[in-house]
Amino acid sequence: MSTLGRITPSRTVVASYHTSTHTAPTSDMRNSTNTSTSDAYDQGHYILHVACGSSSSSSSSSSSSLPSHTPLSCALSNQTVQTYDRETLKKVHTITQAHTGTITDLQHAPVVGGSGGGGGDAQAQAPFVVTSSVDGYVKIFDLRMNGNGNTPALAAALHVCGLNNKPEEALSVSIGYAGALAAVGGSKGLVHFFDLRQLSSNSGGSGSASTTQNYRPMGSYVDAHMDAVTKVRFQTINSQTTSLLVTASEDGLACVHDTSQPNEEMALKSVMNVQSPLRDVGFFGPSSEGIYCLTGSETMSMWHHDSAQRICDFGGNVRQDLTTIASSGTGSGGVSTSMPIQYLVGCQWNSVEQELHLLAGNPDGDCAMFRVNANSIELKRILSNGHKGCIRGFIGDSATGSLITVGEDSRLCEWNCRSDRGLAIDAANAATAAQIKSTISSRPKSGGGVVRRHKNKK
Repeated sequence: MSTLGRITPSRTVVASYHTSTHTAPTSDMRNSTNTSTSDAYDQGHYILHVACGSSSSSSSSSSSSLPSHTPLSCALSNQTVQTYDRETLKKVHTITQAHTGTITDLQHAPVVGGSGGGGGDAQAQAPFVVTSSVDGYVKIFDLRMNGNGNTPALAAALHVCGLNNKPEEALSVSIGYAGALAAVGGSKGLVHFFDLRQLSSNSGGSGSASTTQNYRPMGSYVDAHMDAVTKVRFQTINSQTTSLLVTASEDGLACVHDTSQPNEEMALKSVMNVQSPLRDVGFFGPSSEGIYCLTGSETMSMWHHDSAQRICDFGGNVRQDLTTIASSGTGSGGVSTSMPIQYLVGCQWNSVEQELHLLAGNPDGDCAMFRVNANSIELKRILSNGHKGCIRGFIGDSATGSLITVGEDSRLCEWNCRSDRGLAIDAANAATAAQIKSTISSRPKSGGGVVRRHKNKK
């Protein structure tokens, strides 16, 4: 590690490779820098999403301590879901053809509908994998079920939940109420809810054959959004979900709902108008009082969800500003480094350090972790020599300081981020700090509030 806080991965796993062209890579090839051997990894399938067993979501979760023998699952671009032991990174399950379309979201759940996973096996921490897809279905898989004898392949989904309006894509899923309720964002601007207790009561148990009934939503929110709902997330406080649900849409609105209320009008608590199509949102803060918003145009803003007031907006030049910060230091020998930032991966709240972390990268596979403050951003780490393509997701463990990233190069990389603090913006870099200051000072603290709209959904 250099004086810049630049680190390399401690472990790397290749989830997929092109078997028709290359032989299977051996463990000796895993960290090889030889072009002929590393090419064996380059034609595999993208890893689109990652989720860990004790976390409520993937890259949009609050990081907490991850117990050993916790399942870590990845959704691939060929509709396969692979599950690894978080401690050893050994593959323990493969779900082939989980969907007929691209998987859009991935979650782990320790309990679904009241049927928890006991015992001490590797899947006991969160035995259920929940996926959504553009095929219009949400599927629940039980990792305690084997497909063929002792093989680590699952035969089929334990439960299948279909959206009402075909063709409607299921773009995001979140599990709340201790596994009793699933919220699903749809491509027609609707938010659907499934009562997972009903599914559990109709299941034959964790060791029985899969249940393939096509369950329908118990209800839907129809007025909050005018366009596709790209992300749904339940609020999590101390590893427990609450009744609050944030939804994000391509209409530029992030809405907070209290799902304990009997109807949609009473449930809608606040609306944050980001004014740009949203691709990711999530709660952050000691009491999950904040919401971060990432847009499709690679911008970022932070809000207070209760008042719907914007805390800060880092503007349309955030990638250039992050590049300036990441390239502001010097490496070994006093040579200046260059770290271009071309996209934002996602955010995550670190409950130990009490910080919001932002991961951003470039198509070469390098990325940087930043600390997001109320009106400024600071560089913590530069992560390099791990990926060879765009990074699609990450999840961290605040207790150990480790970080898992996944990307379009089929790689799953583990990073040890626990040591001295990375490069921060200090007095010597005052000019750089001024460039990344939030643009909130020149923008009114408005853009939120409750709105009521009615529309016809087909």
